[in-house]
Amino acid sequence: MKERKLILMLDDDRTFLEATKLVLEGSGYRVVTTVDPDSCFEKLKEEKPDLIILDVMMVSDSSGFDVCRDLKRNPETKDIPILMLTAVDQKYPTFNFASAAGDEAWLPVDDFIDKPVEANVLIEHIKRVLHE
Repeated sequence: MKERKLILMLDDDRTFLEATKLVLEGSGYRVVTTVDPDSCFEKLKEEKPDLIILDVMMVSDSSGFDVCRDLKRNPETKDIPILMLTAVDQKYPTFNFASAAGDEAWLPVDDFIDKPVEANVLIEHIKRVLHE
């Protein structure tokens, strides 16, 4: 039997986390959730996920960016793909998140999705990032 891939989700919206966790588990993934950056790094000491799904605006409007850069600078987590879910473009329409995503120095994510996101779109992005 094929082992289910592990996804770590970091988002400060508990309702979104729980709903998305149910969708992802229903699609065959194991999911661990956390609501703040500190607990994210604690969970990463326990097990290494196959993918991290990361919100942008949490403690501050840029905390997801900071977490992303910290993950990619750390030798133990730098190779874990990151899928960023964000409502940044809704809050800051002139930001143009798409132009920043993937910039190795500023925002080294593997993929991004604007919130709100439909379940099938999220699954498609996950499969693409995980090469499934």
